[in-house]
Amino acid sequence: MQIVVTGHGNFATGIASTVQLLAGNVSGVQYVDFTADMNEETLTNKLQETLTQDQGTVFFCDLLGGTPYKQAATLKATHPDQDIAVVCGCNVASLLENALMGLDQFASSHDLAVKIVTTAQAGIREFGVSSRPAATAHPVDEEEDGI
Repeated sequence: MQIVVTGHGNFATGIASTVQLLAGNVSGVQYVDFTADMNEETLTNKLQETLTQDQGTVFFCDLLGGTPYKQAATLKATHPDQDIAVVCGCNVASLLENALMGLDQFASSHDLAVKIVTTAQAGIREFGVSSRPAATAHPVDEEEDGI
């Protein structure tokens, strides 16, 4: 199993720098930037180069709907025989926690993707506010029974 971090500008190498500072070299993680001098085809080729037939891949992208996300999603769609998952909007903590646990413990890219997203969500907090479930789009009045 591997994680390929990708995003706009120097998102990937910025995360690489942070990971290196906090944990040193982390095996199973690659970093691919999408810089201003690249086009979609160049990015797709770089992402394609990270894929291996015998190893699952989770693309760890910066933004939902951005070019890195779309190109990773296209690779997933065009390689149905390969174990590929695509996540976005995650953070350094979710990358580190899961990569340092050992990527070989995950049975599939989907299992790793779910764990990355869950870890990212659990790590988002406001200082001074106790942990509580995320607000829903339509909060329920506590006086009502929800029926």
